[in-house]
Amino acid sequence: MRLFVALDIPEEAVHYISDVQAQLKSEVRADRWQPLHNLHLTLHFLGEVDESLIPDICRDMDIVSAIIEPFQLRIGGFGAFPHAEHPRVLWLGLRGQTNALKQLHLLLGRRFELHQGVSYDRKRYRPHITLARGPQAPAEGLPLSDWNERYLAGDAPRWKVRHVHLYRSELLPEGAVHTIIHTSTFAKDHSKKQAVPE
Repeated sequence: MRLFVALDIPEEAVHYISDVQAQLKSEVRADRWQPLHNLHLTLHFLGEVDESLIPDICRDMDIVSAIIEPFQLRIGGFGAFPHAEHPRVLWLGLRGQTNALKQLHLLLGRRFELHQGVSYDRKRYRPHITLARGPQAPAEGLPLSDWNERYLAGDAPRWKVRHVHLYRSELLPEGAVHTIIHTSTFAKDHSKKQAVPE
């Protein structure tokens, strides 16, 4: 089963990102623009995982989530990987309580490494939302600072993050379909079962 761990992005922020992307399309060409109908913020891509390991992964998520307080994020500025002069990926960053986001990524990784057969993202975490792959930059590079001023003026959406999700990703001919198979709530003791009234 192909799995990844991610945060939801609220509809208001998705609309904002979609508007930004639409404006960019009139200014820069790219090999592929990222479809935004299925948008989320990936923490760890786990790849193909044996179904027998899913209960352990869900338990790991619950353990980590119990010690993470809800935190706030907002859309940040433009960026590019590896850099603006020769970009392979154009993205929007995130601002707000990003230290909590990075801690969540780190602690989940430490739990996942306890299980053979679970791979996860070990490189330094750079939270971002991909807008385009293969953007075609002029000789002087992509004008990221200029775009920040022109396209990101005003208040960017802010939102409170309260949950982290385990997604199943199915690659179908019409595109990838992502389904939530587990949700962990922050600052909640998942070891206590709900009392069932007699």
